[in-house]
Amino acid sequence: MLLLAIPVAFPGCGGNDPDPATVLDRALTRENLSAFGNGPEGPTGGVVKVQALGYEDRVLDEREVAARASVMSDIREALGADSGLRGLVDDLKYEGTEAVAGVATSHVSGDLDVAGLAKALDQAGGGDVGAIAGVDTGKNLEDSLVAADFDLYAGEEDGTIRRLDLTLALDDPDNALPPTRIRFSLTPNPSGGHPNQKTAA
Repeated sequence: MLLLAIPVAFPGCGGNDPDPATVLDRALTRENLSAFGNGPEGPTGGVVKVQALGYEDRVLDEREVAARASVMSDIREALGADSGLRGLVDDLKYEGTEAVAGVATSHVSGDLDVAGLAKALDQAGGGDVGAIAGVDTGKNLEDSLVAADFDLYAGEEDGTIRRLDLTLALDDPDNALPPTRIRFSLTPNPSGGHPNQKTAA
């Protein structure tokens, strides 16, 4: 799970903040999910930014790949499933309003159930996320995943997801190094492609 776009942050306003659960539930309705990765002429695909993070989440390395329309379809299905994102969330928070690709969005974040996410990724064929990010822990995902969180940016007006970040902490218990943090940032690509990006199958 992955995306692009540099948001401009605007701090939240306290007591008038929306309920983060309402923002998330609205984004995960069938109608709003159907608009994620779909353009005026049909499915378009998306852009995945993969970042290796260091101290205080400083970006050490990053690359981009294009996600095919079929991949976006799989992501929509996984997000909306009974065992999808809503069922894995813990400690949901409203982070404020941010602009993503020129669209005002509501930003919510939360922790994810590690065991449930590892199982879901393995079942979806995405268990080798370390290799995707260029990190080899030597362990399978269920043994190496020690923490996971997400950030979701949904349009304030329409509730459609404009950006989705998944940040994983992978650890190798056989060495003394701190866990490796990897962020997958996904945004839909209305133009349907990027000539300089590799393509995620």
